Formats: sequence, structure tokens, C-alpha cells
Amino acid sequence: MGVKEIGQVKTIEEIIKILDTNSIDYSITTCNGCERICISFEDTSNCCNSAIIVQTCNKDVLCKVYLNKIMFIAIENRKSVLYLTDRKIETHYSIDYWKEKLNGDVFVQPHYSYIVNLNYVDEVTKDFVKIKYGDTEHSVYTSSRKIGAFRKAFLKFGK
Repeated sequence: MGVKEIGQVKTIEEIIKILDTNSIDYSITTCNGCERICISFEDTSNCCNSAIIVQTCNKDVLCKVYLNKIMFIAIENRKSVLYLTDRKIETHYSIDYWKEKLNGDVFVQPHYSYIVNLNYVDEVTKDFVKIKYGDTEHSVYTSSRKIGAFRKAFLKFGK
């Protein structure tokens, strides 16, 4: 299948028209890390500005972390552990650092020790939040003080 010459494209509507004309499969999302609109041609693509650089507990190692790959963050043994879709990273950043860094409409706290990406929430009860990605499942505790706000955010997110 050939793609017609694009030239200088100025609007998202023009891009969509070109993609539709050429029968190219795509999805359009707003990036979690920035205000840009991202056009994905595969499930693995990432917006260039949706990544942050994280220093691991081994201070010699820096990792690039895409925000849409973070399923949840947990405080474990005085470390913040990022549970990503493909790996786990331990850091010394505080939970307050993550609350400031992440979009509060997508990343919400069901418990003082956790921040959850609502894109991966499968089920919410009064005791836990089930997070699912592919065959991987995690259960995150909820607190009675935060579960009401978490449920409201999850309901608002689903609309």
C-alpha cells in the first residue's frame, strides 16, 4: 500500500484525513506527560515528551520512564518502586515527588503508600484496587480516607 505525499501538514484534521484516505490504522490520545496529541500506529509508540528521567537506587543508573507505562507506584522499605508494564524500578524519590510530577487526573492515590495509573485499573473495592496489564495482575490496598476520592476520580476518568 502506498502513501500519498504529505507535504506541509498544519492541523490534526489534515493528518487524520491523510491517514483515513490511505487506510492507515491509528489511534489518537492526549499524552499523559504533556498537552500534546499523540498519534500511535502501534501499541508500543510513545510521545517524546511523556518520559521522565529517573535515578534508580543504584545512583549510577538513570532510566527513561514513559509515564503511560507506569501501572502504579508503591512505597516499599522506604523506597518508591515504579511498577511498569515491562519492569520494576526502585528509586529514593518520595511519594510527594511523584504526586507533583504526575498528572492528577490519571494518577490517583487510593492509599498513602500508592499512586495508581487509572488506565490500568480493572476493579475497585473498599479494600483494594486490582491493576491489570495483559496477564499481569496486582492488588493495591485502599484506605478509608482516600477511597471516596479515588472512586470519584475513577468514575470521572471513565466518562
